[in-house]
Amino acid sequence: MTNFVVLEIKGKQYIVAPGQKFLVDLLGEKQPEVKVLMLSEDGKVKVGKPYLDSKLELKVVEERKLPKIRVAKFHAKANYRRVTGIRPRKTLVELVP
Repeated sequence: MTNFVVLEIKGKQYIVAPGQKFLVDLLGEKQPEVKVLMLSEDGKVKVGKPYLDSKLELKVVEERKLPKIRVAKFHAKANYRRVTGIRPRKTLVELVP
């Protein structure tokens, strides 16, 4: 039984347990390429150099928009103020045990 896995998805690393749901950057329509960096099974740890050949399956649960991030620019004594923002889109995925 797998205890935890260190994954790389779209250049970012995640520590995940089987059945755990986690947010990643928006994946779109295609299935993400999942690279396994480290795998812990029954107290034994396997470390890749740089990746393991293990194949893991991710299930896409939903896509969602996170709350708006507000970005403000300000220059003192110059009457310069700009406020912009963004609502990042993320995909909620689950590691299938």
